[in-house]
Amino acid sequence: MQFSKSIVAAAALLALTPLTQAQVKTDGLVEFYGRAELSVDQLDDGNKYNRTNLSSNASRLGFKGSKKIGDLTGIWQIEQQVDFNLGGTQGLATRDTFVGLRGDFGTFRAGKFDTPFKVARGPFNLFGDQVGDLRNLTRVGQARFDERPTNTLEYQTPVKNGLQGKLAYSLHNGANAVTSSSGVETKDDIMSASLGYKLGNLDLILAVENYGAGTASTGKREATRAAASYKVNSQLSLMGFYQSADSTTLAVAAAGSAPAVAAKNESADVTGLGFQYMASPTVALKAHYMNRKAEVANADSNMYTVGAEYRYDKALRFYANYASVKNDSGIALNPWTQGRTTTTAASSGKTSTGLSLGMRYDF
Repeated sequence: MQFSKSIVAAAALLALTPLTQAQVKTDGLVEFYGRAELSVDQLDDGNKYNRTNLSSNASRLGFKGSKKIGDLTGIWQIEQQVDFNLGGTQGLATRDTFVGLRGDFGTFRAGKFDTPFKVARGPFNLFGDQVGDLRNLTRVGQARFDERPTNTLEYQTPVKNGLQGKLAYSLHNGANAVTSSSGVETKDDIMSASLGYKLGNLDLILAVENYGAGTASTGKREATRAAASYKVNSQLSLMGFYQSADSTTLAVAAAGSAPAVAAKNESADVTGLGFQYMASPTVALKAHYMNRKAEVANADSNMYTVGAEYRYDKALRFYANYASVKNDSGIALNPWTQGRTTTTAASSGKTSTGLSLGMRYDF
């Protein structure tokens, strides 16, 4: 794959960008925080697209706080996405935003935030928000299980003997629950739950998620997910991942001159293996391989990602990733769409590749 001069020049500019550590607290009740993550990517869809892009990768800005109230602690957070390469935000409170209470009973919160199912990818999440993110195979079409739904209530148990349970329920999508003119309720609720276990070098989590009938375009869908990591020694960690999703979008009748849209089966099983090796206290080498086995014919894909990360400081890191997705004739996936501002499409039956040089700064 051609490694253009522009990707080298742009990566050098990222590395030379002056950084200032910034954190603001007021009476211990309010914290200002964020993340700036940008990368320069050479993207090739294996067909007609082969270009260099600058991407902002789930960069964010947030405010959060807590206050002790008797035996309880009030908690809140307001977070939004910031697209540094495009010079703007997607609006206030676009990311995890909630209010809640924490105590000996656990934590209860309400708002818009990642479901327990989405969070359950954590032990395997080697390339989150970067080229090669696992969601490029798990979050396909309308079979979108890595979501941040609105109108959500969640309870988290206290951690006991390494175990913690989470249960979340999203009542409806949008400002109001919807009933049709004939009085039929629209089922767009979501149930999500997980059980995690952490003890010593072992990190395990199992999660399930179920969507109501939803809109005419999405339909009912459900999935099970398991992720694990084990720290073999101070240098080597091994990871495993499995997801089984059952998702079929509903047929949409023709309206006016528009053609009818047939139901689409997007059910698939995704498996993955990965590792991280600390070559030194500041250099991490990592890789994963993932396979997506679709229920319909000619719709399988597989992805492998390799990367190296230099942790200059707790707040600053630089990385280089290479990822490739090989598609069957009936599917078009790529390794660069999820969690990033770059959204160019892939080509069916082709192998899409991405080479990425990036910087992440947490403040």
